Formats: sequence, C-alpha cells, structure tokens
Amino acid sequence: MIKSLLAVLVVSFGVTHLTAQAELLPADADSLDSMQLHQKRAIDVFLPKDHEKEPARRYETIYVLDGDWNAKLVVQTVDFLQATGWMPPVMVVSVPNFFDDKGVNSRDRDLTPSPQPNEPRSGGALPFIAFLKTELIPYVNQHYPSSGVNLVHGHSYGGLFLNYVIATDPTIFDGYVILDPAMWWGNKEVAKLLDEKLPSTPTQGKGIFIAGRTGVAFKGMGVDGLQPVYDKAPRALHRQIVSLPNETHDSMKFKGTYDGLRYLYRGYSQEKLSIGPDDGIVDPSIPLPLEANTDRFDFHYTTDGSTPIVDSPVMNETLAVTDPANLRFKSIATRSPYHADLVLHLKTGAMWKPARGTKPDEKSTYRYRLYTPGQWPHFRGTPTRSGTTENGDIGKLISGDVAGIVDNDYVMADDGYYIFVLRTSQTARLTLDGKRIIERGQTDDRSHRTFVVPLHAGLHKVRCEFVQRKSDDVDLHIFHYRNGTWDNVVK
Repeated sequence: MIKSLLAVLVVSFGVTHLTAQAELLPADADSLDSMQLHQKRAIDVFLPKDHEKEPARRYETIYVLDGDWNAKLVVQTVDFLQATGWMPPVMVVSVPNFFDDKGVNSRDRDLTPSPQPNEPRSGGALPFIAFLKTELIPYVNQHYPSSGVNLVHGHSYGGLFLNYVIATDPTIFDGYVILDPAMWWGNKEVAKLLDEKLPSTPTQGKGIFIAGRTGVAFKGMGVDGLQPVYDKAPRALHRQIVSLPNETHDSMKFKGTYDGLRYLYRGYSQEKLSIGPDDGIVDPSIPLPLEANTDRFDFHYTTDGSTPIVDSPVMNETLAVTDPANLRFKSIATRSPYHADLVLHLKTGAMWKPARGTKPDEKSTYRYRLYTPGQWPHFRGTPTRSGTTENGDIGKLISGDVAGIVDNDYVMADDGYYIFVLRTSQTARLTLDGKRIIERGQTDDRSHRTFVVPLHAGLHKVRCEFVQRKSDDVDLHIFHYRNGTWDNVVK
C-alpha cells in the first residue's frame, strides 16, 4: 500500500536526486594592490568545475575571511553540498590575512570596529570594509565569472566584523555565515549599534545565519544578546541564530559552516519543484489531498488568490483542497533568488460518470496496435502488429522503436479520486472516457505527467497513444485515494 503521493512517485519510478559534478577547481592565486589598506592583498579564487564546460555562466561568490585558516573547510563543505544537490555551483574567494615584514598579522586591525586600550592594532574595520566594497569585490567581478551576488563567511573576530558590516553597510553582502562572533568587543558596542540600525536594514535577497556555542560560551562571547536585537529586524530579513552543544571555539566551525550554507541555500533545487497532484479535476464536495516535500522547502499558500508572502500559512506535508481556483503556492527560500511560484493546473468539476456499469468478475482486456514511429501521430495505414491480452504489463509485448495505441476498459470498484501517472521521455497522450487528460510533447522536460480526476465506480475507457524508443519504456500507473492513502490500482 502506498502511503503518500510522494511515495507513489518515488516507489513507482525509482526517482533519485540528480547530482552535479561538484568539485571546485584548484585555487587561482591572485593579488591586488589596495589603496584603502596600503597593502598588496593576496586572494585565492576557487572556480566551480562547471566553469570549464560553461565559461559564460556566472556564479554566486562566497568570500571567506581568515581565508588562510578557514578556506579549506568552506571549499570542502561547498564540494559536499553541491555533490548532494543542496546548493548550486559557486565561486569561493579566500581572503587571507596580511602579514607585514615583521610578521605582524593585520587581522586584529582589519576585523575590529574600534580601538581598544589593550589592543594596540585594533579599530581598522572601516578601511577593511572599504577595501572589500570598493576594491576586492569589483576586482573579482571584473576578472572572474561572478554574478554579483555575494555571500561571506566569518568566524570569531570575522563574525564580529560581519555584524558590524550588517549595522554599517549591509548592501555589500547578500548572505552571511557568522560563527562564534566576538560580540563582547568594546563592551558589546556592535550589538548596541545593530539594535539601532536593524529596523531599517534592507532585506531584499538577504539571509543571515549566526551560530554560537551552548552554555557559558554563548553568554561569554556575547552571542546571547543578538536574538532580541535581530528580532527588531524586518520580518522579511531571514535570519537564524543557533547554539551548538559540545563544541569548542574552533571545532564549531565545521558544523556551523555546513548548517550556515544549508540555511542560506534553503529553497534551492536542481529539479523543478512540484506539489502533487498538480493537474486535474477537483470535486468541491470531496477534498483533494495535495502533498509536497516539506522537509526541504517552505511552501507558503493563500486561499484567496493573493500571492503568498512570508507571513502566509505554511503547508505541512498535506493540504486538503476544495477550491483550486483561488489557491496559490510559493516556495519562500532563505534568499529571494531561490523563491519559486508553483503553478497548479487544477480545475473544479463534477465526478465523472462511467462509460457503463460492470459485469460480475469482469476482467480488463488490453487491445493494442503497433506502428512504425513515422506513422505518429495519425496512425494511417496497417499496423505492424495488433492483438489483445489480459496482461497489464503489455510492455513485454512492445520493444524497440515503435509507435502504438493501447486501449483498455478499466473497472473502478469505488467512487473517489483516481490519479493517472504517465511516465515516458518520448511523445505520448492519454485519454479517459474520450477526453484528453495528458499530453507529453517532445519539448516537455518532465519524465512523468499526472492527472487526478473524481470517478464514479464502473467501467472507464482509457487509451494511451505513444512513441517508444529502445532505451525508454512507456508506463501507465493508476492509483485510487481512499482511507488516507493512495492504493495502486493498475501498474
């Protein structure tokens, strides 16, 4: 027994998630002379392997502060998330720290917002912001295939710095991974600045992920004070603040980087999003259950015809529908480039009457006629083969390059919703009781098409016309919804 429509599609067709070739290319070592910092700043640029095949394609860019320490971890995490389908190909730009002739590291200056008496090299965040905004990012955009959408990763002082960026110049980056930020700096002055600035922060396309450590460290680093501050930000500014248990200041970077990138790319999909069934007829007197993969996506909906927003209700796996005309769905991601409208093709209608009643113990008989593919779609002339069979698996009778027609009178034992699922990569069409319900053209990129319809019990006439190639089968599955499950009627 099939428990859900999603299981129907997975079990019946063996659907798997496609994975991309995700490896990033070896680093391109580069540098630029900074007028803002009066230094020659080195960078390492990691391009996606896809760039070799699609040199004109543009990519989002993830900038990694403390790149000499953190870039390897970010690159490995990006590789994994791309390979498993959780994020698209991206560029990674490592921004290492600068060491002067005496071996002094500039990070204490670059990443701190104000001078402190016990930190003689502190307080250079504003020039470093100017370097990123007016020099580094424009340089990368000019010399590498950047799309202009920029994310950033920062840990400790880097996390403090990024909160300062959000408070002072939030337009620089579109997504932030902030790990164990040193918010204690300057008597928590950056949190105070955020408290003032966040209510007017631009929200378009942005997402912020902040992770601290559970326990004493959450308060000791000053991360505990960020939640009430970020609660004042506009609702449309997607943000998440979490605490990670049983981690050290350094070890938390591993899980934090993974969770942060997962959060910023929540809503991304390699495949077309769908809620099913998305085509067919709804009888207003019989609620139709729609199902969706809600583990990965946030499907917001409205029932008055308006466009869903972040405050609209969220679908919880299944939603009963009686008025599809005014139903709207939107997958709202963490960042707006990955928002997606979902269009349903459901219409209101009455339950279909059968072609006739059924006889006791009546069995289905399949009638088939086979032609050469060139006789599609009119099927003129004599078929190369024809016959009848009581075996529903008529695919065993059909092989090679062929076009054909299969007719069957299906006995539907009960009233209710039936879903017809036609799977093929070729051209095909399906009619039910003389009405066209599914048509798949050569340009259709969906491997299967579905149509749901409320049927009265009795005999219903089904015809499938198709073109089949050697490497592909044409499969028709029919499922009946009753007692909260989709039962496999015909396969």
